[in-house]
Amino acid sequence: MTWWRSAVWRSALLIAVLPLALALVGVLIAQRQLQDRLQTEAEARLTAELRNIEALYAQRRVIAVRQAMEFRSLQDADDGGLYLLQQRDGTWLSGNLTDWPGTVDRSDEGFGPAPYQILRLAGPDGVDRRYMVAGRTLRGGFPMLVGLSLTPMDQTLQGMRRVFLLFGAIMLASGLCAAAIVATVARRRLGRFNSFLARVGRDSGVSERLNNPEINEYGQLSRHVDDMLDRIAHLVEAHRRLGNAVAHEMRTPLARIQSRLNGLNLPEEQRTALDDEIRAMIRLFDSLLSIAEMDAKAGNTAGLQPVDLSVICDRIVDLYEPVAEDAGRELIGDIAPGIRILGDEGLLSQLLSNLIENGLKYTRPGDVITVSLRPSGTRTSLRISDTGPGIAPDLQARIFAPFTRGDQTEMAPGYGLGLALVRAIALRHGARLTLPEVEKGFALEINCLQFSGKS
Repeated sequence: MTWWRSAVWRSALLIAVLPLALALVGVLIAQRQLQDRLQTEAEARLTAELRNIEALYAQRRVIAVRQAMEFRSLQDADDGGLYLLQQRDGTWLSGNLTDWPGTVDRSDEGFGPAPYQILRLAGPDGVDRRYMVAGRTLRGGFPMLVGLSLTPMDQTLQGMRRVFLLFGAIMLASGLCAAAIVATVARRRLGRFNSFLARVGRDSGVSERLNNPEINEYGQLSRHVDDMLDRIAHLVEAHRRLGNAVAHEMRTPLARIQSRLNGLNLPEEQRTALDDEIRAMIRLFDSLLSIAEMDAKAGNTAGLQPVDLSVICDRIVDLYEPVAEDAGRELIGDIAPGIRILGDEGLLSQLLSNLIENGLKYTRPGDVITVSLRPSGTRTSLRISDTGPGIAPDLQARIFAPFTRGDQTEMAPGYGLGLALVRAIALRHGARLTLPEVEKGFALEINCLQFSGKS
């Protein structure tokens, strides 16, 4: 399984990235608040500068403003403050700018704190910076510009971003390392659980136990699994003993009854009918024993050998072709050669025989029964279909249950164990059974792994 499909890895990454995302949101909020605060302070400084110039203008008019701008230009040469005072006709009077920037608006509102603009302008040294600029027109028609550099604010915010990026990278690396460690440990533990559970019922049945002595959640889970397997093993063994006991105990008296019937002086027709009934009952218990045995070994590959399923299918089809012909049916084999699986030849022959016999029972003269075997990637598909009357939709959900029979009971006397035995044999081989939809009749498909030839 690739790591991005692993629920453990996704959970660990979420735990690693989520705190960083929350920290990013917190930093963005803090940066926004700091930016607003610094901008408010810059507004206050610009307002104070305008108030100072206003006080000078009230004392000595334009001459005082001109002198103040000359002084400010020299004093603020390093931090990039902007100052400009012009004549009414636009000629330069004072300041560190020679021309009025075209993007700055003139205002006739005197020395009020608003409006102001935040623009990127070329300063006296020719370097572009962001400025908070107020353009005013003094009484008498003298244009005046005062600009405050926002470089200190930008540097503070940039430094904050650099610190966050550094610590964010450290947090992300630490979180990813921690996530990798946690995910690796969790996947290793879950892998052991999955491997164990995969072996249960396949190789070792329900006899194997985890026996985890850890005093933590994993140990508690292991003990719950072991307790569950103990209960399952007990129930399976009790079911098996009961089924075997009933089957064996019933076969014995039936055999004795048949033996005593042979000693009675009965009409031949009556004796034959009784013999047939007893043999049918014995076959019934044999089938029940077989189903119980297959269910107990479902998915367990022990004892299975590589077999050529194509040869088995060809042999069974050849065997039943004359039977189908005598019954007025047509049996067709569509068998791909060389398909090998891990299985039991006798059980597979019994499975295929039951399905063909089932088709012969539930079809009418002129119907066609088809046995198809085809590879499908690493798997193989065995499909048996017929053109008979099919089965009712409400019967499909329980068609594989023992003693389930269709509506055409007059066509097929029996006890309804054929498909139950087919299901048990298929599960013994780890196969999947499906009932594909067909336009007419009945179809059953068995899908199992092909044998690759590798040990």
